[in-house]
Amino acid sequence: MGRTNRWLAAALLAAGFTHSAFADDRPEFRIGMVNAVTGGASAIAAGAVATFNLLEQQLAADKSLPFQVKFIKYDDGSDPAKSINAVRRLAQEDKVHVIICCTTTPSSLAVNKAIDEEKVPNVSLAAAASVIEPASERKYTFKTPITDRLMINYTLDYMLKKGYRKVAFLGLDDSYGEGGWVEFNKLAAAKGMEIVATERFSRGDTNFTPQALRVSQKKPDAVYFHAIPPSAALAHETLKRVGYAGPIFHGGGAPTPAFLSVGKTAVEGAIVGTASLTIHDQLPANHPLKKVQGDFAKSYDAKYGAGKADLFAAQAYDAIQIPLQAWSRVPANVRAGDLAQARNALRDNIENTKNYLGAVGIFSFSPTDHLGLDSRSTFLVTVKDGKFTLLADQ
Repeated sequence: MGRTNRWLAAALLAAGFTHSAFADDRPEFRIGMVNAVTGGASAIAAGAVATFNLLEQQLAADKSLPFQVKFIKYDDGSDPAKSINAVRRLAQEDKVHVIICCTTTPSSLAVNKAIDEEKVPNVSLAAAASVIEPASERKYTFKTPITDRLMINYTLDYMLKKGYRKVAFLGLDDSYGEGGWVEFNKLAAAKGMEIVATERFSRGDTNFTPQALRVSQKKPDAVYFHAIPPSAALAHETLKRVGYAGPIFHGGGAPTPAFLSVGKTAVEGAIVGTASLTIHDQLPANHPLKKVQGDFAKSYDAKYGAGKADLFAAQAYDAIQIPLQAWSRVPANVRAGDLAQARNALRDNIENTKNYLGAVGIFSFSPTDHLGLDSRSTFLVTVKDGKFTLLADQ
């Protein structure tokens, strides 16, 4: 800094200006993200988008990092084709170091080829295990949501504990629903359970009466939905309206404010698979995730309103924090050097993440596991008085 600039800086400081008033000359860590801000999946993207906006604001104000964090955001309109275009643009034109994509399983599967070709690390917010498996073929893709396999296995074990052996499946007719069906069918068979009915519907459907009647007529001990709001809540309501009075379960796409606001009293008693953030305030005081999840929820709720932090917000938080911490472990000369080398170093450091305490759960990645969560991160909640409540007997 020249003599004039030093004099100007001193004068500004004397006048009460801080370092933040000056241009930030730290190197950039560029994070690209593709979200379903609009379209059919916008309800489940809302929490993630809100988290990204919150973290963007917080990180911009944080001068303790040896680099500044730049967010570059695109809306794919819930369209997998647009997701691919956005990923290519982020990798080639925006030259990001990491991508967070995508909100849904269909989009996340669609961009896998582009991610592999661009050799840029990606953190998906989709549920299906197929997004990251096999890890040897999905070298650059990781994810933060609990897989449908992990959550369905936990849910079916609870069903068996309650004596439910005849079950029915209702799910979306896209790759998210198909992923849930594959895991449900396989796991139910392995556990000796009988699937008496299987029905599918589209995200935009509003009439679920035919499917609900066929399921109800089979008299299952329990029904499982693998869908997202609003259809998850509307189909649930229809199933009860046609006379089904048994227990109704939902997968990890349902624990959102939208499920409660759309379903209202009709979803009272629903049993929903989720991560612990949904009920973080109900965890024991000595739970390892109690503090980090409490801190995140407090920060999120302070900006968006009490009780607004949901599972999708949590997944987005970890999707930023994991690569951010991994980038801090990349040597400074590599961070500042060749982009391809920096991306690969970041990928390696994400894969070497161990015992990260997150808003979703405890993550330990490996070359064969790009989710890194275990059953300590899975819970069942029930809807009681319009709120998600930890199920006591799990």
